[in-house]
Amino acid sequence: MKDIQKVSIITVCLNCSMHIRKAIESVISQTYPLIEYVIIDGASTDGTVEIIEKYRDRIAHFISEPDTGLYNAMNKGIGAATGDILFFLNADDYFADENVVADVADVFSKNPDIDIVFGNQIFGFGGRSAIKKQSFKISRRQLAGMTIQHQTIFAKKRVFELTGYFSEGYKIVSDYDWIIRAFLVRKCKYLYIDREISVMSTNGKSWVTNFEKERVRAMKKYFSNYEIWRYRMIPYKIARLKQFIRALL
Repeated sequence: MKDIQKVSIITVCLNCSMHIRKAIESVISQTYPLIEYVIIDGASTDGTVEIIEKYRDRIAHFISEPDTGLYNAMNKGIGAATGDILFFLNADDYFADENVVADVADVFSKNPDIDIVFGNQIFGFGGRSAIKKQSFKISRRQLAGMTIQHQTIFAKKRVFELTGYFSEGYKIVSDYDWIIRAFLVRKCKYLYIDREISVMSTNGKSWVTNFEKERVRAMKKYFSNYEIWRYRMIPYKIARLKQFIRALL
């Protein structure tokens, strides 16, 4: 690596005692030498705080207090972070291996004009896993239809200063809204790397919440009605119909 940049890993949590230990250990086991770990807890009552306290000497910034939601907590994390590069690791997710941060930091070091680096996502399904490879080129049509998994995105802190923090007006799609602002509106320079970044649990809120109405509401700020129907709503309705038919057979 040409130079050493501080990487801030941010985990927000609320009553995650079943998963938080694995997330923390995946951070503190990283081989990269300059990681700042930030944990923002929403006043958990299930033993999460007690688990975090056991690792307190490896955590640079930890607060446990009530918040107004997921994105309020994430914004607190951005405000607390002092690193050059930021990454959000969900409390029930973990890094794919111990060299993830080192490899990504090396990419930033070799490409100083790049604002965002992202890779692939591993989805965990009760002992099984599947890898989602993401596109190396992000288009308007692609972001209208799908998104980039935010659990694979490392972004320089200046990107958040340029785009603004996460909107607290959404319950579940503010990361999608931020991705649109970063990639389409502000046209931040990005680079895709073909390597796995993190393992995403299917127990998370986005997997158990129907967020389609909120997503469409967010899309209306950036896409035409034609784009919303052509690239999102019609494919979504077809997919749901196929699921219904399979359930009947």
